[in-house]
Amino acid sequence: ALFFYLLDKMEFDLAIVNYHTRETSDLEVEYAKKLAKKYNKKIFIKDCFLKKFSEKKARECRYKFFEEIIKQQNYNTLILAHQLNDRFEWFLMQLSKGAGLKELIGMEKEEKREFYKIYRPFYNISRDEIIEYFDFDNMVANERDFCPLYEKNKKCHDIKKLNCYLCACPHFRFDDGGI
Repeated sequence: ALFFYLLDKMEFDLAIVNYHTRETSDLEVEYAKKLAKKYNKKIFIKDCFLKKFSEKKARECRYKFFEEIIKQQNYNTLILAHQLNDRFEWFLMQLSKGAGLKELIGMEKEEKREFYKIYRPFYNISRDEIIEYFDFDNMVANERDFCPLYEKNKKCHDIKKLNCYLCACPHFRFDDGGI
């Protein structure tokens, strides 16, 4: 969702971390590669194998990777897809640890780091709102160029309440060849 939100708003490149913890993680990396190729973006990929997965270790791996890219490429902003549900999860995680107010609040829409800033455009938007935006009827009405099928008001699947974000159809923002 973040990719398509940013597409017409600013220049950006992609960075993706594969923790290999979900069956779909390799497919997500392949999809990101296709997006990068189609839209002429640089893509940076990190495989992060953790002996025992923890959010803290994953975050450390992810931010170390992002900061290496920022330095190497001379970027000044890291744009993240955190949304309202992520903020709530963070709050509950910190609360369960007995954290103080600073840690409870933790995530901000914009943060200044040592040599870059973090920006979270979905900061006040829930996961459900993001997913709902990709409802087939909304996409046909408001985002006709996202998919070649929208112009024909044609669905790729015969589902009454089709959601294009969850569908992951090869037509979505690609031609029939998947690129």
